[in-house]
Amino acid sequence: MKTQSLFNLLKIGVATFGIFFVAGQGAYASDLKGTAFSISLECMNDTTGLFMGQTPTDASGWQYALDSNKDGMNGNYWVGAAPGTVNPYDISGMAIKETATSVIVAINGNMKLTGEAEGGALGGQIGYGDLFFNMAGKTFENAMSSGDLFGIHFSSVNASGVQQLGVYSGVQAKTVTDSKEGYSVGYGGLAGDGWISYETQVKQGGGVVGYGDLTSSYFTNNGKDNTFNLNVIDSGKYLNGISFLAQGDVTQQLLTTGYDANKFNGTQTIAFEFKKSGIVQSTPEPASLAGLGIVGLALAGSKRRKKSISVAIG
Repeated sequence: MKTQSLFNLLKIGVATFGIFFVAGQGAYASDLKGTAFSISLECMNDTTGLFMGQTPTDASGWQYALDSNKDGMNGNYWVGAAPGTVNPYDISGMAIKETATSVIVAINGNMKLTGEAEGGALGGQIGYGDLFFNMAGKTFENAMSSGDLFGIHFSSVNASGVQQLGVYSGVQAKTVTDSKEGYSVGYGGLAGDGWISYETQVKQGGGVVGYGDLTSSYFTNNGKDNTFNLNVIDSGKYLNGISFLAQGDVTQQLLTTGYDANKFNGTQTIAFEFKKSGIVQSTPEPASLAGLGIVGLALAGSKRRKKSISVAIG
């Protein structure tokens, strides 16, 4: 019995010790494991997400989440584009690298940081919404209700409720789909009933709905709010700023971090870094287990995405 007990303790010790290593990053505890990141366009024509720890980091410490290449709604072209052009409303995916003191986020797709010209939209353009993340192992709406939702305002041209670029805590989100010619509640939002919700139209256009590591259940609170369409910060407490590493083209500064520019096929790469100070919180052990619910949702979604995308839980 004593020998078996010692063996079990050794196994636990080895597993725990392994958590303190992210490939190529030295020894430190991952503060963001179990965190769900998500981003939508202002019109909700595409949405994607990344769940920290769902797939292993590469040798440089980057984790990648690939989105469906056939789920960006593009008006009369559905999920396609005019000959000789790319679909500006398609997000290819997201990548994140965590270090001991900071987080680097890279978003890849065909949408420019300055947005896409659209005469009928507020401001004459449609672009990215704000980036959201929640470390509490909750759905988007539950995290927002409990004050656990963070947001990053990184586009100075979007219709966010905050002006200063940077990271915000205690975020309340809102939708700008009404003014950005998007999937408002009246149209069914993300997955509401009817023939004009986002998911319905993607399928009608011959596309395949994908949310990166997540599924619509994360956003719709497990189907309780299928008309979900929150995509920008309404209010929040400013924490700190961001530093851009790329604003369209992949830069040498970004490549120096070990970022693999071949992972995605979008024409635009937006990357920025922010400090973890003020963000990392102590989470009681029972609450951390709630993250398993989000992992389960992500696994369900992986079966509906391209077979070439592998899913591994560390």
